[in-house]
Amino acid sequence: MRSQIKNEASFLVEGGKMKFYEFILELQKLNKNKVVFVKSGVFFNSIGRDAIILEKVLGLKRTCVTKGICKVGLPTNYVRENLSKIKEKLEKNNIGFVFYDEMKNGNLIFKDRKYGILIEGEGKVINEDRKCNNCLNCNNNVYLKKLNNGKKINENIKEYTFKKEDYILILEILKNVFNSFKEKLDKENNINENTNDKTIK
Repeated sequence: MRSQIKNEASFLVEGGKMKFYEFILELQKLNKNKVVFVKSGVFFNSIGRDAIILEKVLGLKRTCVTKGICKVGLPTNYVRENLSKIKEKLEKNNIGFVFYDEMKNGNLIFKDRKYGILIEGEGKVINEDRKCNNCLNCNNNVYLKKLNNGKKINENIKEYTFKKEDYILILEILKNVFNSFKEKLDKENNINENTNDKTIK
């Protein structure tokens, strides 16, 4: 699939139809043998295939940016202060990379922001084709939590059906809690009554 960015020197997303993660995917098409980081707010984010690679190489925590697409991020301040350290680690693993930052003179435009290359380096050919590891089994599946509020979204997630025995167990637990609370309350009442008797006498 060809990139919608025909010329890196001039790219404008018209009408705001493209989402930011789609913008990153377009940049990935321009940098097929590099992992791509793009600044978004207080993070430099990388998604899809690159996120899987960077989780392994840099030990970053992976989440889901949207259904079927993973994301990792590095804090903006950390990147600016540790560019040489990040560059060294990626080069040591022979991973090509490119960081896109917001720049006044940037030649890539997404909505009202301009982007340019902060730093880049060459590496080996990347063979990781998956956009994610099974998102439904991801411990940090933000997409699932945010979009469905924990509700079932496909047949792989089974809903638990309560049985009669479960209800009986719950009632027994509630009964024990009630009896325990009542016993404690009765003791407190007895103590108060004895105290009042002594005071009257």
